[in-house]
Amino acid sequence: MNKKKIALFGGSFDPIHTDHVNIAKTCYEKLGFEEVWFIPAYLNPFKKAQLSSIKDRLAMLRIVEEKYDFIRINQYEISNNRPTSTFETLSYIIKHYPDNDFAFIMGSDQLDTFEQWSNFNQLIKIMPFKVFLRDEKNFNQEIVKKYALETFTFNNNFLSSTDIRQLKNLNKQIPKINEYINFHLLYLPERMGGQMDEARYQHSINVGKMAQKLAVKWGADENKALVAGTLHDIAKCWTREKNLWYLEHYLPFLIEEPFPIWHSFTGMLHLEKDWLIKDQEILQAVFNHTVGSIDMSLLDKIVFCADKISLERDYDEVETMRKLCFEDIEQGFIALVKMQYEQAIKKHGPNSIGLLLTNTYNYFVKGEKD
Repeated sequence: MNKKKIALFGGSFDPIHTDHVNIAKTCYEKLGFEEVWFIPAYLNPFKKAQLSSIKDRLAMLRIVEEKYDFIRINQYEISNNRPTSTFETLSYIIKHYPDNDFAFIMGSDQLDTFEQWSNFNQLIKIMPFKVFLRDEKNFNQEIVKKYALETFTFNNNFLSSTDIRQLKNLNKQIPKINEYINFHLLYLPERMGGQMDEARYQHSINVGKMAQKLAVKWGADENKALVAGTLHDIAKCWTREKNLWYLEHYLPFLIEEPFPIWHSFTGMLHLEKDWLIKDQEILQAVFNHTVGSIDMSLLDKIVFCADKISLERDYDEVETMRKLCFEDIEQGFIALVKMQYEQAIKKHGPNSIGLLLTNTYNYFVKGEKD
């Protein structure tokens, strides 16, 4: 009986990305492996912590598993509910799947710490290790020679999970994984936290939660409300120069609007161009969250209102506005537009509040539909 050839691929997969899949495809298409088993770590011993939950990491792995029939997910380390060494995992698999012929695949970036792996002297003997070159010119050749390790190239996009978490090279990432990450708001401390101070970050979280509550109350998509509300101020703390760059390149006609509201336009552009968010309802809600427009969807109104009545807001009328928004979202929205317009007039004068706020006020508050 011929044993099935199976490649074992361990890692955090936080998140899984295109190069992980390309390594697996090389194993299947060129090296003769019939299956590739991804083995997500409960906790990688060489990392301080995982950044997303086990549930989310498994969900992203399943997106890949569903696309490729040679990919399987082995949850041995996850099911242990504790950090598990590679030696323990491989020993378990060899014992419980004796009818298969296994090899362990690893990236060349792991070679520097290879000899530090638990039970290394036994580990190196229990199955072959296949090394995939993340950098063909810069890897630990001494370790490769010392242990006679085989090295392989693959269709390399030079991605890393760290890059993906930090919004780098997303155009090379698996689109459905991008979509999952965005729709579940993963890696917010890295993606959003690095662009704003703590107070703005907490405000953004509060707006997301408030928008979700309003969406549940008024029958809108609560997940879209949560995403749009949480990300509404993504560009709020940007410099004028950074805001201006986005507007000049994509929406130059909006430069005439007051600078304090630019972030709603550039935030939408940032989410579309850099986060690769495709959902037009989410993008429009971010665009309209500051001063609105004459074309406001229910989701737009919910995010607009959530921004003005979020938990940390403490202006005199806030409790009245909160109550009104949960009693009648249309009237709550109109009241908040009126309040914002009057405050803008008082602070900046009628000639400096911008055309969009004026149009929104005239359309919804004064009822001028023409």
